[in-house]
Formats: sequence, C-alpha cells, structure tokens
Amino acid sequence: MYHLRDIKSTVQQTADAIAAALKIEVEIADADLIRIAGTGKYKSRLGSPMNDGFVYRHVMKTGVSVIIDNPGYNELCQPCPSHGKCLEYAEVAIPIRVDDQIIGVIGLVSFDEEQTKRLMDNKQSLLLFLEKMAELLVGKVVENQKNHESGLLTSQLLTVLNLLHDGILLINDQQEVTHFNTLAGKLLDIDAEQEQALFQLLDDKKLWLAVERGETFSGPIKGKRVATQLYCDVVPIKNNGVIEGAVITLKDIQQIKKLVKEATVSEIETHFSQIIGNSTKMNELKAMALHVAPSKATLLIQGESGTGKELLARAIHQSSNRKGHAFIAINCGAIPENLLESELFGYEEGSFTGARRGGKLGKFELAHNGTIFLDEIGDMPLHLQVKILRVLQERRVERIGSTRSIPLDVRVIAATHQHLEDMVKTGEFREDLYYRLNVIPLLIPPLRERLEDVPILIQFYLNYYSTVTDRSVSGITPEVIEILTHYPWPGNVRELGNVIEYCVTMVAGGEITAEILPKRVKLERQSTSHNSSLNLKLLEREMIMKALTLVNSEGHKDDAAKLLGISRATLYRKIKEYQIGETKIFS
Repeated sequence: MYHLRDIKSTVQQTADAIAAALKIEVEIADADLIRIAGTGKYKSRLGSPMNDGFVYRHVMKTGVSVIIDNPGYNELCQPCPSHGKCLEYAEVAIPIRVDDQIIGVIGLVSFDEEQTKRLMDNKQSLLLFLEKMAELLVGKVVENQKNHESGLLTSQLLTVLNLLHDGILLINDQQEVTHFNTLAGKLLDIDAEQEQALFQLLDDKKLWLAVERGETFSGPIKGKRVATQLYCDVVPIKNNGVIEGAVITLKDIQQIKKLVKEATVSEIETHFSQIIGNSTKMNELKAMALHVAPSKATLLIQGESGTGKELLARAIHQSSNRKGHAFIAINCGAIPENLLESELFGYEEGSFTGARRGGKLGKFELAHNGTIFLDEIGDMPLHLQVKILRVLQERRVERIGSTRSIPLDVRVIAATHQHLEDMVKTGEFREDLYYRLNVIPLLIPPLRERLEDVPILIQFYLNYYSTVTDRSVSGITPEVIEILTHYPWPGNVRELGNVIEYCVTMVAGGEITAEILPKRVKLERQSTSHNSSLNLKLLEREMIMKALTLVNSEGHKDDAAKLLGISRATLYRKIKEYQIGETKIFS
C-alpha cells in the first residue's frame, strides 16, 4: 500500500511550490481525507480530518478531476453545512493515482475575484500542471515504498544471515565486501567502520581465481588477521553470464571438529559398567583397562570377533582425560584399500582424480585431542602401516598431495582378531609397528573361556531386547540357561546377543524354552550329549588348550607343539580349526 503520509515533507514542499506558482491556496489530503499539507489558513489545520470535504470525497470515489466555479451552490456541495453561504469563490480538485489506487487529492481554493479569474482563465493548463505535480508525488511515493521494501528485505536478509551458524561475506566484482554477518565479522576481525577488501581478510588467491572462472570453491583457508583455521565455500554471483561478485561462507574448523565429536561421542558414551561380566578374567581385564585409561599410552586390544573390542576402546576413552573430545572409529578391514589412506590422512585439492574440491580432513585430524580407534588393524596394507608408524613416532600427519605436516595430539587404540605376532613372522605385518602398538596389550578372553558370565549376559540381553522389540517375555527356563552355559560360542558375546534376540522375537509369550532356541544351538547340544566322553575333537581341543596354557609363561608355541607331539604347522591348523583363543598368543 502507498501512503502520502510517508512523504509528508515532500507533499508540503509540493503544496508550497504550487501556491507560489499560481498565487492561490493549496491543500493536499490523503486517502482517508486527512489534510497532509496546506498553505495559508490550511497550514494550521494539518493532520485534521476534512469532515466537510464532500468534493474531495467525490474525486476520491470517481477518480475524476472536478472544477467548481460556484461553491456552496454546486450539487456536490448540497450536503455541506456551508451550502449557500460558502466563503470559497472557486475550487479545483484532482486525484493522486498510483495504478488503480487513489491515494489522495490536490485541491486549489480561491478566496477572491483575482484568484478565481486565474483559475477559470487557464483551466486546461492548470489541470495539466496539477497532474504533473500529482505524478511527481506519485513517483516519490513509489520510490519511498521501494526503498522501504528494499530496506526491509535487506534487514530481513541480515537478520537471517546473523542467525546462521556460518560466517557470510558478500563480495562485489572489485573484491570489496558489501555485506557480512556478525559471525563473519568475528571470525575475520572486520572493522565495520571501514571499507574492507577481500585480500585484507583472507588468503584469497585460489579462491578468487575460481570465482573469475565462474566456478565454486571449497576448502581450508587462512585468515589475515586471525590465527583461527577456517573452511570456506565460495559461489560466484552471475548476472547474464557476467561475474558480479561472490558469496563466501566461513566455518571455524574447530567448530567442525566439535560437531564431529558430538556426532561420534555424546550419544554413544560407554563406561566400564556397560561391559558385562564378573568372571576373574573379565574383572582383571577391566581393572587393567581402567588403570591405563588416563595415560597417553598406545593400546592394542586383541580378541576374537564378537568379544567387544570397540566397546572396551570406548570405555577407555570415556575414562580418560580426552573424553570431552572426539572418539573416531575406523574399520581398516571394511574400507577398500584405495580409499583407506584418504580416510585416515585426508587429502589436498587436486591430489588425485575424483578428489573433492577444497580437499578433505582425515580421521586423524578430526581426532585431534581425542582418540582414534583403528579396528582390524591386521588388515591394513603394508604401505599404510609405514604411515601409521610415522604418525605414532612423530605425532604429525601429512595429507595426500601435501608437503606440510600437521601436528597432532591423538591417542591411538588399535584392535585385531588376528595373531599379529605370527603375521610379523610371515612378513604380513611390520615388526616395528607391532612393537609400537603393543605398548600395553589388552586381551579380551573369548566367551567359552568365561562361561560363568553367560547367565548375567543372558539376563542383560533378555531385558534389552524385550524393550527394543516391545515383546513381553516372563523369563527363561533353567534348561535353556544350562544349554547356553555349555555352548562353545564361536561367535562370542555378539552371537549370544543374536541368540537372545532370536528367542525374544520368536517366543509367543511366557518363558523362553529349549524348543525356541536356534537350530545350531540345539544341534550342538545333541552332539555334546551323545559324545560327551568319547568326542575325540573335544578331547583334542582340550589337550591343545592345556598345552598352550602350560607354555604360556615362556611364550613359544614350538614348545606346545613338542609337548603334544605334533608339528608347529599342525598346531596352527588345529588352533584355527578349533577356534582356540589361547592366552599365549595375545601376550
């Protein structure tokens, strides 16, 4: 909507100009017939309503100019209280129109014969003049409205920009800063009282070259006035194919790392109380892990698949001085070899085909001040083992394609289900890295070696999966507990959890009975019951485990093989066949 009251000063100046040119009194009213401007006696009535403005009301309604040479007697004047005794000699009124909207009226009023003669003798030229004055007012009103809308839009945009969690810079084609939000001002230490150029704030060479090519840019960048590491995204502004500037978003890299920490740690905090087991071996393990957790020492967690190596690593991190920083876990065996290096160490822009513009932070950098967990490190290629060794020795990391090394404060916890000592002997794992990792070894015993923990694990998973699946299970029969307590659990705790989840899902209600157990568990039970005393494989397995225990203090599997009367190769084959997690190997 357009309003004359928004340009009161201009309206009054226009009224004064008309009065000076025509030597006649002028009044200008808005759409509500409120006197906005006036000359002579009307000047003292500004802001008052025209209760007797019947002529003006007619002009507002019809949008047609009116010239009255007999005020008080014209038919438009009949409702007026001054009808027949009006002091005015003549009157001219024209509408002020914006498109289809009448926003006011310009009125000329004569009070003597001389003024009236000037009005009547120059009707057409007078109307043309007043129309030009009306157009002038219309132009000013429209301009004012556009300025208002533009200012409002700018205020809205700045408000939105200040609500963003990124710094925002708007740059023109001369690399001058035209707008910036509060965060950008803080990140770059911008002086709002002075004009700012891009080169004064950022290391802008690569950035602006991309803009000139009409391309986007993303990557780390240095500030000129601050030491904070920044990450920026740049998008050129194009108008009919011409580059007219750019929009730059800025992020504090430390804030990015904080977000990573929140995403990787806060929702999955793990404490030692969440590691279920009260057996002697588990209590010793937890005591040892809790003792070394506050230290900076590199740890090597070894154990079969499904024993809970990552769970233990998270508990150690949560009990350390680094618990307020990121815990970054990466499975070295699950990521393709050609991607693993870039995931671990990051890369610079253009370092290889398909590299993301601006480069990428590696997991080691993201774990700065925190903990990185390298799961299944036995699957890591030899050439990457060299780089891991360098990181452990120098506490610095170098991105792919970069010549600059970045200092790190990160604790490394490695884990594997493989026998690294044997892999060292066969040349599959570097000996120097093995000893660098194996500063403090932690062995998680397989579940078959701590079967006394099975009942409390059963109860834990029974409660957990009853809640998760929203199924009511009243309990589990003593027969099932007996069966599960004597099952060898080749898949360890993970397998036990899966079995309980299966039973909770399949039970129709009431207790979990032996009939509900998975087929493989029932078949194992039948095999054990039929051959409990004459099963040669079970006997052989027990003898191998005893031999390995006897030679554990010396640490030589050769001695175990001699004790059993078999070759070393046969012993290895039997260990693998029977899935024996001997204490010796993980020492």
